[in-house]
Amino acid sequence: MLAGIYQILQTPFDENGAIDWESFARQIEYCMAARVHGLVAPALASEFFTLSDAERRQVVEFAAETIAGRVPFVVGVQGLNQRIALEFAEHACAQNATALMAMPPYLRKASKADLREYYQALAQFDRPLIIQNAPAPIGTPLSPSELVDMLAAEDNILYIKEETNPILQHINEILALDTGNCAGVFGGANGTYLVDELKRGACGNMPAGGMVDIQVKIYDLYRAGRIDEAERISYQLLPLLNYATVYGVVLHKHVMWRRGVLDSPFARDPQKITLNADDISAIDSMWSLVAEQALADYAFE
Repeated sequence: MLAGIYQILQTPFDENGAIDWESFARQIEYCMAARVHGLVAPALASEFFTLSDAERRQVVEFAAETIAGRVPFVVGVQGLNQRIALEFAEHACAQNATALMAMPPYLRKASKADLREYYQALAQFDRPLIIQNAPAPIGTPLSPSELVDMLAAEDNILYIKEETNPILQHINEILALDTGNCAGVFGGANGTYLVDELKRGACGNMPAGGMVDIQVKIYDLYRAGRIDEAERISYQLLPLLNYATVYGVVLHKHVMWRRGVLDSPFARDPQKITLNADDISAIDSMWSLVAEQALADYAFE
């Protein structure tokens, strides 16, 4: 069973926009030091949409080799159409991916009938399949009842990553409607609602940033029954996660750069928001609220 904090790996770039493999390896080791329960790539927070098909395959190959089976590795295989997604899925399985995760086609949106065929085709592989229910405009939101129908249709469709608002109510509804086909629901949204998601029955979260050591601690405290402690740390982290909702990958990469995990905070995202001096000052201040919860090796430099 997949459960816990499954960190979505950033795709590190150098200042010229080329993939920085040394930083990529360091990021994976940072996640291992944080005792993540699993890793995910390439997904939205990995800026997969800025990668060429060849780069996507290189990312999967490099991550699989570096992770080396130490934790489960979930591979994002979403494609512009079913044929492309199947090619990515075949490649992921050849790299010994633990599970596959896919959004629906994200440019020209598929009909509901085509979506069912898309996920049924991806379910042919001998791997658990996670439906990533991402919000528009890049995602094609599916209702809880539609998701539960997909889970019932194919044995290998086992998990949902729920990211459409209201996320918490959707987790309630999916689990209430499920008739035993759902192995778990992961949350997203930077881990902003982590404790509340767990209270509603989520199996874990797939966060995106340089705060995963803290989020692992929150999850582990919650599972150990130390819910008050988990909530206290969660509230300390919340202001920074609220900023992440606005600034996205730019904030995550900035935090990981400041913590010495990445050599550069460069992002390829064409809609990125560049941090200004006041943003950076605010981030530094918010980090100070949670710094004592971070691993000593990865404090702000």
